[in-house]
Amino acid sequence: MPRKIHPTALVDPTAELADGVEVGPYAIVEAGAKAGAGTRLMAYAYLCKDAVLGDACEVHMGAVVGHAPQDFSYKGEPTAAVLGDRVIVRENVTIHRATKTEQPTTVGDGCYLMAGSHVAHDCQLGRSVMLANGAQLAGHVQIGDGAIVSGNVVIHQFVRIGQLAILSGGSRFGMDVPPYLIGDGTNAVTSLNAVGLRRCKEMSDADRHQIKAAYKILYRSELDLKQALARLKAEFDGPAVRHWIEFYEHPTKRGFCHYKASRRESAE
Repeated sequence: MPRKIHPTALVDPTAELADGVEVGPYAIVEAGAKAGAGTRLMAYAYLCKDAVLGDACEVHMGAVVGHAPQDFSYKGEPTAAVLGDRVIVRENVTIHRATKTEQPTTVGDGCYLMAGSHVAHDCQLGRSVMLANGAQLAGHVQIGDGAIVSGNVVIHQFVRIGQLAILSGGSRFGMDVPPYLIGDGTNAVTSLNAVGLRRCKEMSDADRHQIKAAYKILYRSELDLKQALARLKAEFDGPAVRHWIEFYEHPTKRGFCHYKASRRESAE
């Protein structure tokens, strides 16, 4: 399938555009940028130097992929932003490339970044992550597969958001949100993301059962974290709970969100 490049678009000769790529009116593709087969850059989209898009991506009007990081330590090193396949980048989204050369800013396959959201330098997004309108990620944020960040959520630098977590709209997080949980308010988790667990096709009924039982030990018992993790290791052998344990045992720069028994709506 031939490429379609609008006559008003500016495409650097060194950019690599695969078969079927469409570049819309007034879009800009800088030197060394790459776009995979079937990817669409709509009007006024901006693909910056050395940015990489996988196959079948969509970059909507006014979005900027791979611009220089907003980091005073950045001195112009040749860093990158890499997006997987089937990533949708809606209007006016900004994705900044990494500060250092070791690891690019990464957005995994099947992510959906809604209008006005921001992915800062050195962020790492897993597969099928959703950022709703206005979600703001500071530098070095990590988000696990299938997590949902609702509208106008702000996340501090170096925070980790676990797999299948969901963050309620307007919340603020300066601490890690473990997998499978609902984050709500300021640095708080309230309950399991039961809907997300039920919808996850990669998770078995046995995994869901173990997660629910492990949740009671972690958040409903009188045990401290060290004691609770010891019980989880002794009593559960499923991969989902092992992933939970690994998240807690991995070094954290920010600490973990505290448990709150009720959501904001019912607590206020």
